[in-house]
Amino acid sequence: MDQRDVLAAWEKFVERGALSSDLRSSVAASWQRSKNHRVTIDRARAPLVADAELFRHRSKNASLRHAAHCALENSKTFLSDASSIMILTDPSGLIIDTQGDDRVIDAGRAVHLEHGGRWSEADIGTNAIGAAIAESKPVQIRGAEHFCSKVQRWTCAAVPVHDPTDGELLGVVDISGPASTFNPQSLALAVSVGHHVESVLAQLIRQEHEELLCRFLAKRSLWASDECIVLDRRGVILHATERALNMLQNDRHGVRDGVPTRFLKALPFDEWPVKLRELLPNASFDLVANESSGIGAIVVLHARRRSPLADREAQHLKPAFERRETASPSHPRKDLTPGPQHLADNVRRTASSFVARDPAVRAIVRQVETAAARKMPILIRGETGTGKEQLARHAHAASGRTGAFVPVNCAALPESLIEAELFGYAEGAFTGARRDGAIGLVKEADGGTLFLDEIGDMPVALQAVLLRLLDDWTVRPVGGVRSKVDVFLISATNASLDKAIAEGRFRSDLLYRLNTLEVTLPRLRDRNDFDAIVRHLLGAIDPNCEITPATIAHLAARPWPGNIRELRNMLARFTLAATGGLIDEAGVQAMIDKAPPTAPGSLHDIQRARILVVYAETAGNISETARRLGVSRNTIYRALGEKKPR
Repeated sequence: MDQRDVLAAWEKFVERGALSSDLRSSVAASWQRSKNHRVTIDRARAPLVADAELFRHRSKNASLRHAAHCALENSKTFLSDASSIMILTDPSGLIIDTQGDDRVIDAGRAVHLEHGGRWSEADIGTNAIGAAIAESKPVQIRGAEHFCSKVQRWTCAAVPVHDPTDGELLGVVDISGPASTFNPQSLALAVSVGHHVESVLAQLIRQEHEELLCRFLAKRSLWASDECIVLDRRGVILHATERALNMLQNDRHGVRDGVPTRFLKALPFDEWPVKLRELLPNASFDLVANESSGIGAIVVLHARRRSPLADREAQHLKPAFERRETASPSHPRKDLTPGPQHLADNVRRTASSFVARDPAVRAIVRQVETAAARKMPILIRGETGTGKEQLARHAHAASGRTGAFVPVNCAALPESLIEAELFGYAEGAFTGARRDGAIGLVKEADGGTLFLDEIGDMPVALQAVLLRLLDDWTVRPVGGVRSKVDVFLISATNASLDKAIAEGRFRSDLLYRLNTLEVTLPRLRDRNDFDAIVRHLLGAIDPNCEITPATIAHLAARPWPGNIRELRNMLARFTLAATGGLIDEAGVQAMIDKAPPTAPGSLHDIQRARILVVYAETAGNISETARRLGVSRNTIYRALGEKKPR
């Protein structure tokens, strides 16, 4: 049917409820669903959620956004002059990302085809996003096929994205543009992008599974006589001893799809300990997280009662949020200050997490431990990858504080939500606020440690907020009442704060409040304990893998601009290629001493491939990548599809 015939069929359906037999079946079914949802044809735009709710949806769907990131960024190039935009939604049809022709992005705001717009059929009637969700298949909706008259100026093609493991709907990829620029190939492009996103998700899941199983194998000797279960973030059982599996299957609590742990998929990761204890009250749990999120858990069903020392070790291994549940918030501050023996015990327990055989680093660690015992603010400087967060965690353990270690990436906090993220908010504080409110990061660190990472990139608005907090350590949630907090503060930066102060990007009065003790971690190439660091990292990655002294000496001669982080990533690659569990010089030279092959394709593709190679070699150091290639940082950000931090 051409557009005039579709419009006539639409008018007939609106007036009399009669569906033309010439209509495509997907359109006819969607019109009927729209009518059942009581959507009126004069609805001018989709609902738009508040910034706080949008932030939560984007955070909740971080894995999906990460998987679609490359495709969306590429669309900015190939759709920039095509009068089209690419859209990513969550499973409810809420738009969480857009990219493409800037003119079309601006035009889309008139109907809320933008971040935060809800495009389910119940919200805005027939459209490709809503129909793809309802029918769980690719759909294209053109012009007059839309149910609401104001949206009939648009054409859209959408495809659902499913979880590769269980087929659950994760979101929708959509390509939209003005109806006058209809392109029949848009649906094929959307389907191709959807398949790409699912493929990336599958690869990420495989990587998470490898990481989980490596963690389990590294610690298996601790539980040699115990029954164990390894669960991924979706509650899928990756490994289980026979007796442990029988215990799980005998308890049918929350059974989903025949797997008693699949209910965990719908839970926030910090609620896992409580639910796992309900399911297996006599077990202990080692929750595993990577740099961005929780990825699973190791459940241990102990065969015999552990000694008090083992219990203390297990308490140390628990994640911060699980330890926090057992800490009493009513402890007076004097009880949080460790005595000499307590400090020594903590330091011994954490010694394995931070290698400090270099005399200069050992002196830094001693200073940090002393300052931590006195709850003095600490500022840790150092290049990217030198171990600033690991030293901060060591300081937290040495302080003897029973609360959580709460890391905050200052550069990633959205300015519009700074106070809500740091201080929390009360129930009903603003439109879209969570029913029970939110505790906030500072309150979460009460009785523990607040780690402010990347303070050199801290927005000026956040600096003012932080100064107010440091004045009296009083927290006032948005829409709530004031309360005191007891927080040990550690900050870290790889930026030149003196230059930032001179340029007016950082407040000198804030710096003086943060650096009661200031230490600078040396670069990896300036340390003399390279051998110990290699063996420590290798033991954590694959304890069954060995490395020859000659290979360590060969690696020590490299510059390591990405420092320990780059070394860790490189060692992980070596373990995957190691023959017979041995990393030798020949294998290392074959992997890192050969020039990268020239990538086929356009000049732009070759340039981007070269940037990605150097970016990987520097372990994600933007400045060093730009310096090596002789280009600006903005060029690197563009190639990576990232925006330069403000």
